[in-house]
Amino acid sequence: MCFLLARKFLALTALATLASLTTTGCSSRPIVPEGKNITLKREDPDKDCRELGKVQGVVRSHSQTVEQAIEDMKLDAARKGANYVRMESTSAFGTSVSGTAFVCP
Repeated sequence: MCFLLARKFLALTALATLASLTTTGCSSRPIVPEGKNITLKREDPDKDCRELGKVQGVVRSHSQTVEQAIEDMKLDAARKGANYVRMESTSAFGTSVSGTAFVCP
């Protein structure tokens, strides 16, 4: 009886280990997206890029910079799976920026 229980336990442990290896081994995106790999330009991307939608970045106070708003916009794009953003507008005080996110091969 103990032999059968031990055998079941080992089989379940092996199955759980295999499942965790296959789900973590195939992951290509980080769990928490980062904006550092986003290309930001005012020009249109290549024709083979696919549009993902509008993105926006904002800062909450006038003491923050437009660069921080851009980083916020890049993070928004990364969350959508983009790797390219066409920057389109900046607010008068530099507290918000907007653009369109794309994924390019």
